[in-house]
Amino acid sequence: MSHMNKPQVDLSFEICQQYLKSAVPPCTATADTPTHYECMAINGEAKHLFGYVVAHQHVVTLGFNEEIPENDFKELVSDRLRNMMNHNHRRLEIRNAEIVDLRQDIQDACNKLLYYYNQIGWTKI
Repeated sequence: MSHMNKPQVDLSFEICQQYLKSAVPPCTATADTPTHYECMAINGEAKHLFGYVVAHQHVVTLGFNEEIPENDFKELVSDRLRNMMNHNHRRLEIRNAEIVDLRQDIQDACNKLLYYYNQIGWTKI
């Protein structure tokens, strides 16, 4: 399996970062560096991870909240993304975020997660 070069890593990171940034507000960015972006739903003292993306040397890692019950998570995230994930940590390695249908799956997951967070009271849209 080939590895991404630095420009591919940077572009894939930026693509994933933009989808996560679409949740801010109502979520809050808790890490925002050139290689790590994370946002959380903060409601009073309660904090719930929304998602994060980390650029590594040859791959990008995208992760989501492990607190969401599995039955709900199946409704929020496509089969494709779930099958790509390390299920113990709900994160996946992305080798090329320029793939249109992968981008659509990530965008859809972020939109559905934001709606879900609002419905259960973790955010206020």
